Amino acid sequence: MNWEEAREILEEIKKRTGTYAYSLVIDSEKKPELCDSKFGGLPYWDMEKEYPTDSEGRKLMLLAQINLEQMYGNTERDELLPETGMLQFFIALDDVYGMDFDEQDVQKNFRVIYHETIKEPATEEQLRDMGVPSCTDDDLDEYSPIWTEAALKITGEQVCMGESDYRFHTFFQEVVQKKYGKQFEGQSLYQILDDDALDRIEEFSNANHWLLGYPYFTQTDPREYEEKYRYYDTLLFQMDSDYGEGEDYIMWGDAGVANFFINREDLRKKDFSKILYNWDCC
Repeated sequence: MNWEEAREILEEIKKRTGTYAYSLVIDSEKKPELCDSKFGGLPYWDMEKEYPTDSEGRKLMLLAQINLEQMYGNTERDELLPETGMLQFFIALDDVYGMDFDEQDVQKNFRVIYHETIKEPATEEQLRDMGVPSCTDDDLDEYSPIWTEAALKITGEQVCMGESDYRFHTFFQEVVQKKYGKQFEGQSLYQILDDDALDRIEEFSNANHWLLGYPYFTQTDPREYEEKYRYYDTLLFQMDSDYGEGEDYIMWGDAGVANFFINREDLRKKDFSKILYNWDCC
């Protein structure tokens, strides 16, 4: 199949899978505060709650936090997300950044935490006294994919499913069958498309940082081969490697990407107890 044919298929997939998502872009000109949306640094924390720890009792490090109320001040709200509060992502400081390759949906060395109400936060001094780690610590000698605290610019955008999502292949084959009467059952895109079409379709990758939308992988969607992970049908958060152009911020292994998935109905109910965490690299 050539690019002209493939492009028509893509347009149909865009119509079927189009959705609203939030693009997260590092704002190098702003210094974030404790309650701001940001990558890295010390977290907002409610002192009435127990701080998250890993399987060995060590405190987890903040990877990212999204102040939902701030975000809605600049863009419209997606119905799936809570109306208020703070959404946070924590990981362990180990050589696999808190991921368990056998149980990727067990939150023992990573945690997703939702604060429905943003209260008076713990101070930086209190957090330091608690031993809360930060990627900015001078003496941090553990493994961390993020190297500096960074404020975020958040904008809403329409996005569609890209070829990284394991469901894309099924959509593609369904549309081809309907439009052209061709069947490619059991064949990959590499077998279906010519080289030019394959190169162009891979541009629809959904790389970069996102809240909601569709995932990007440098390797393979873990839901493709593990049926139990298909419960997690919604991308909650994605953090890509972000480096070059004067400053290096994030590096997942060798220029990889991390994804956090949730079930759509769990998200609607504000239940963040079941999360699939994955990262991979080249």
